Amino acid sequence: MKQIEQEEVSAGTLREFNLEAAWKLGMLARDTVLRAYPDESVVIDITLISGQVLFHTVVGTKCTTDNDEWVRRKRLTVFRFGASSWYMGQKLQLKGKSVEDGLFVSEADYACHGGSVPIRITSFDGVVGAFTISGLAQKQDHDLAIQVLELFKQG
Repeated sequence: MKQIEQEEVSAGTLREFNLEAAWKLGMLARDTVLRAYPDESVVIDITLISGQVLFHTVVGTKCTTDNDEWVRRKRLTVFRFGASSWYMGQKLQLKGKSVEDGLFVSEADYACHGGSVPIRITSFDGVVGAFTISGLAQKQDHDLAIQVLELFKQG
């Protein structure tokens, strides 16, 4: 668990984050999905903790509004608990508990499945946004989000 937490904090902590950075991160994610998963359909979303959506796109033709609902629920998990949706899911799995029993929140609003990672900046201790990928298997969603954040940080 500690490794997952350290990985996401390292990948998701940026020197700065603004509209231009969100656009570049989103486009990098889109290009990465097109290359790595050309036959898959994926939603990519970057939203500030205030609720303002900075980037949202669909890659592929098989996404439905259900994918957007998964994005919303994963993002809310990040905002509420300050950790990735994958981390929260793994934590619940270790405890053998459901979202309702382990976190006292509704599955209708929170999804503890991989794909949403907190965005942090070095000059602030809290979460400023969430970077969410949805449409692949949950571990793939999480790993892809981490990979794209690492690529983004490399410039």
